Amino acid sequence: MENQVSSFATGSQPASSLNSQPGRPTAWAWLLLPGSVFLVMLFVVPLAGLLLLSFGMPNWTLQNFLRVFESSTNIALMRNTLEISVSVTLLALIFGYPIAYALTTSGRMLRTFLLLAVVLPYFTSVLARTFAWILILGRNGVVNTILLDLGLVSQPVSLLYNRLGVIIGMTYIVIPMMILPMFTVMSRIDQRLPRAARANGASPLAAFLTIFLPLSLPGIIAGILLVFITCLGFYITPALMGGLSDVMITMEISSQVVDQLNWSYASALAMVLLITVLAVLWFGSRFFPIEQLLGFSDEKLGSRNGPRRQVGTKWLMRIGSAATAVDRWLPSMGGWGIPILACFLAVLLLLPVVIVAYLSFSASSYFVFPVPSYSLHNYEGYFSDPQWIRASFTSIRVGLMAAAVATVLGGMLAFGLSRGSIRGRGAMVALVLSPIIMPTVVVAVATYFLLVRFGLQGTEFGLALGHAVHAVPYVVVIVIANLRDLDPIYERAARSLGAGSLATFRTIVAPLVMPALIVASFFAFLASFDDVIYVLFLGIGKTVTLPMRMWEGIRQDINPTIAAVATLQMMFAGTVIVVGALLGRRKNT
Repeated sequence: MENQVSSFATGSQPASSLNSQPGRPTAWAWLLLPGSVFLVMLFVVPLAGLLLLSFGMPNWTLQNFLRVFESSTNIALMRNTLEISVSVTLLALIFGYPIAYALTTSGRMLRTFLLLAVVLPYFTSVLARTFAWILILGRNGVVNTILLDLGLVSQPVSLLYNRLGVIIGMTYIVIPMMILPMFTVMSRIDQRLPRAARANGASPLAAFLTIFLPLSLPGIIAGILLVFITCLGFYITPALMGGLSDVMITMEISSQVVDQLNWSYASALAMVLLITVLAVLWFGSRFFPIEQLLGFSDEKLGSRNGPRRQVGTKWLMRIGSAATAVDRWLPSMGGWGIPILACFLAVLLLLPVVIVAYLSFSASSYFVFPVPSYSLHNYEGYFSDPQWIRASFTSIRVGLMAAAVATVLGGMLAFGLSRGSIRGRGAMVALVLSPIIMPTVVVAVATYFLLVRFGLQGTEFGLALGHAVHAVPYVVVIVIANLRDLDPIYERAARSLGAGSLATFRTIVAPLVMPALIVASFFAFLASFDDVIYVLFLGIGKTVTLPMRMWEGIRQDINPTIAAVATLQMMFAGTVIVVGALLGRRKNT
């Protein structure tokens, strides 16, 4: 399970699959065809169409782009987006690094707890996590209740619907995306190197700054890139927790599409956001082999990126020589300071989940902390409301369709990438992973225009196709991680006993890969089941899923029933994680 999550976070692929010499396509390579055609038709083509629409096709004009940059309001939106994204990225790095470090250097029990604290929020609905912080930071929320009871304030503090609330909520949501890439890189660092430095007289801090931190820089940069790009395309949290002065560019795109039906101008805004993301990726490639983040191998990049990393770490070596003087004032890198800090931060990651679950059992008809008494009436309200049930079944149907498409196509792509031999493998990996890197709002707007051509807008099948595009990368990475760990001796033994290729695949490979396919289908279903953005643009009010019903409820009237729904969603995510861990353990035994 750790390998699957870590691989997804960094976009890394098995070295054996990415380093093979390109040549004439093998039989396995043909499995890439269906998935690549699907992604081109439902991802690349819509983005190209969005670009054409932004130029006012068929009446070609630059007016939409001129309007974007001439408007002082749009300049303010871009400034807000950049300021919030930079602030959230820095906070995620500051709070995420100690957890990633402790995950790498701590014992099994602490590591398990920390990993649970990171993974559970990561695979919990963004909407549910945002809703948790609304309950915590609201005027009558948990924080203000505690402050008033302790007499620290005389009236509730404004923590919601402002910049502070947006930054807190977004930081909480993206911090797992910062931790997982760093943890992946740190786990590959040979722990004997810092110990050797300390054995030669270096202090714990000096050994950390001169050995461990430079070696962890690729994970830091990968995490920064992932988090910053994600923040640029954030929509749900700033829309629910921000004020009028905290509007981001994604919210303006939504307003132009949903409220004003100005598709050409919305397309221009979306292209500006997309170009910004691509510029960030290009800038990051100046300091870090961004191709590796998209799936290229270290060997392929080789010496081209070596000097950059040396230049980037030279200042750390200089600081390390002076670290001994301040080591006594900082938490020991080899003692209990960092594990204690990591545990505290992990508790904060789990706290919103726990609070929402706690409030879902309140007997009160409105949110109050602490709860006056316990009751199941919120859950009864959910199961007895036809609208909630109808929305739930809609989510299940869409999720099953999306998971089926993503699992079949993603599984074929995984086998093709892992065992096929083709030219342009890096470009193929980039295509596969791009849907989870590009801003979801941009992809959803682009997909809408394609679905309109076929009359699929507002339909469950059209929504499932959009969700499948976003879920395919999950399936590919999880299955490839399984194929990477697959011992080839079993297949060689079957062939030595006279089994053909098809029989070997049916009797050996398929049973061993099946647990990974099941886990991948669960996560594909979860990605669809928790989505709001695609429903907002592709559903156009006709398809109401469970998250969309929650979205409308939170924006209009926060009902305690939503806490029960959010708790059920989190329980489902937890079940998926447990099932994945059990299947992974079964595969390894």
